[in-house]
Amino acid sequence: MVKQSLRATVDESLVKEWIDKIGRDSPATVPLLQAVQSEYGYLPRAAMDYIVEHTNISGGQLYGVATFYSQFRLKPVGRHKIKVCHGTACHVRGADRVSTALRFSLDLQGESDTSPSGGYTVENVACVGCCSLAPVMVINDDVKGDLTGALAERELKKHARKNKEAIGVK
Repeated sequence: MVKQSLRATVDESLVKEWIDKIGRDSPATVPLLQAVQSEYGYLPRAAMDYIVEHTNISGGQLYGVATFYSQFRLKPVGRHKIKVCHGTACHVRGADRVSTALRFSLDLQGESDTSPSGGYTVENVACVGCCSLAPVMVINDDVKGDLTGALAERELKKHARKNKEAIGVK
């Protein structure tokens, strides 16, 4: 289970354990990244640097793989993850308005996808498989459909109150 954490410290003994178990050469790149992200919820710089220093994997290769695959995150993820579907049905029915409303409510500036409080991360996804409910968002595992921007904000605020995450939500 992912320990969603904003901590910056890395347990080097744990990273060493993964290297010893998984390997030190190129074929170990993805499994090592998966192990780190599974523990920290993202790929902390300190863990990446440790891997480069203690394996035969170059920094270019490690960071290249980490940035190529969308499953990997180089920044901390919020305690709650919101996926906004941008598949064809959702796009046509207003997914952009849902994303815009959520970004406004969470005070997400520029390319930032995680609220300043660390409570929420918003991610646009290709499809969540609920086309008949378009547009759709998923907060953690809770699917919300037939949304407008205002309804998405209302659902977010309801979730924030329930989970005591009001900090960072306008």
